[in-house]
Amino acid sequence: MYARELDGQTLTLGVSGLLWNRSLVMYDKETGSNWSHILGEAKQGKLRGKRLEQIPSVITDWQSWRRQYPDSTVVLLSRTSGEYNREFYNPPRQFVLGIVNGDKAKAWGFDRLLESLAINDQFSGKPVLAAFDRGSMTPRLYHRTLDDRVLTFRAVGDNIKDRETGSAWEPVTGRATAGPLAGKYLTALPAIVSYRRVWLKFHPKSELADSDSGDCDMEGNLQGAGPRCCAR
Repeated sequence: MYARELDGQTLTLGVSGLLWNRSLVMYDKETGSNWSHILGEAKQGKLRGKRLEQIPSVITDWQSWRRQYPDSTVVLLSRTSGEYNREFYNPPRQFVLGIVNGDKAKAWGFDRLLESLAINDQFSGKPVLAAFDRGSMTPRLYHRTLDDRVLTFRAVGDNIKDRETGSAWEPVTGRATAGPLAGKYLTALPAIVSYRRVWLKFHPKSELADSDSGDCDMEGNLQGAGPRCCAR
């Protein structure tokens, strides 16, 4: 998800019908520039080289969303649509959750997220949590620092708890649902879900944490695996 305001102008974006590296290309009606939806960057036209601000967002199922936000409004457009369910993500290895900051990029494979549910890691020098909800196949990325304290997380069954206080956390929203930190929220990071092959096309030097990369310890340090797993 991106903010539409750029240099004081609000852009109106649509689908161009084009693909670049197997990914959707948007266009803006104001200048006709073409935008990569993976990068949020104009690749052609008057605004070439400009980037939209990325906003934290989530791809989840309606049941999970409505349970957390029962008063939500829904944008329902009249168009051809298909049904997306858990089977869409099979095999999970073909998908990643990725984030970019300047020239740094990192992605977590759905296969590893599905196994671990909570991965304590580092990105761009900051402690992060890659969390996953099995029921809705929803990945999220959060800062692990809360109130000046770095938390470490672990999976307990299908749930996530922090080791410092034993509080239970909801992975889709980043909200503590029980324990001393109940009602607190982790800060979400602007990560995106992508096909693995597409992500690596756009970010060939990306770090990749997946089921073949080994395990990270609680501080995101590598344990018995190749150098791409948890490098900081």
